[in-house]
Amino acid sequence: MAKLSATYLVRVHIAKVLIDHAMKHYGLTHSDFNIPPHLLDYQLKLMPLRDLESLLCKIEHLTQDPTYTAKLTQSASLKLFGPFVQLLASSTNLGMAIKRMNTVHNALQSGVQINMLLSGSIAKWRILTPTLIPQARIHESILAAGSFLRLLQLFHGDDYQPIAIHLAGRPLGALGEIEAIFNCPIVWNSPNTQVWFPVKDITCPRQFNLPTPQVKAFTVEQAMSYMLIPLPQDILKIVFELTKYSLFFGYPTLEFVAEKMGMRPLTLQRRLQDQSISFTDIVHHSICDEAIALMSSDLSMQHIAQRVGYKNTASFSVAFKRMYGVTPIQYRNTLITPNKNI
Repeated sequence: MAKLSATYLVRVHIAKVLIDHAMKHYGLTHSDFNIPPHLLDYQLKLMPLRDLESLLCKIEHLTQDPTYTAKLTQSASLKLFGPFVQLLASSTNLGMAIKRMNTVHNALQSGVQINMLLSGSIAKWRILTPTLIPQARIHESILAAGSFLRLLQLFHGDDYQPIAIHLAGRPLGALGEIEAIFNCPIVWNSPNTQVWFPVKDITCPRQFNLPTPQVKAFTVEQAMSYMLIPLPQDILKIVFELTKYSLFFGYPTLEFVAEKMGMRPLTLQRRLQDQSISFTDIVHHSICDEAIALMSSDLSMQHIAQRVGYKNTASFSVAFKRMYGVTPIQYRNTLITPNKNI
């Protein structure tokens, strides 16, 4: 029996941070990227890891600055953690923050493995992430190490110096440039990403105030979304998420989703048939699910219909009623609008 291929997903938040940094510091615009700008408004959405890695390589090419990811991690402050600011920064001590950050990484990307090794007086934070495009590996390693260093700096100050950082890739930039950005020795071509620091530093208590504008509580919907990232081999859930992702590029097609999963359309179709479901069924479920999520906003039903790939509201209404037994307007008025007033 053929081994099932794995498809890795990441949160759109990471792409948004990369693009915002590239536009702010290198003068790039949204037209320089192959990502619909309105997708970046939905940081909780999932996108294929391959698309994020392509973005990492593209930004390096456009900026002609191979150290841009290292600079990003040391300039973004708390914004680097996006919706997780409150979760991390409200930790009473660094040890708690590290545990929470490990959970955050697993909520941001599938296929991540993290552990903490203690060797005498040295703590070694290690993260292993899957890589599909070899050229992107070093940038993924830098982002992981840099985000962890930023957490250490959050508790110990911006001038904090870890013992060493191990990066999974070839040296980048001018001689000593990355070392200067991270303020510590760098070990290149490591089999995985590691940050070494003194064990005693783990007990550091929180001694800073949270910047109010950056601290927002999770909604129940957001918390559930972060917990429900599909496993790399869970083909049904992955296709479901990728059809929702493809809505930002147009109506979902078998060819689009199969390409994002790195397989031929007929192969994907057969694997879905083996599980007694068709691609069309998944598309209908994902479209209706996306529409329901948008119903809690102030968008008109016409706008929602267009957002989920329908040219007119009537066609969308027929498809929605076939799935739920009521029209989108009835569903919104009965189940969505009353809950907003609770």
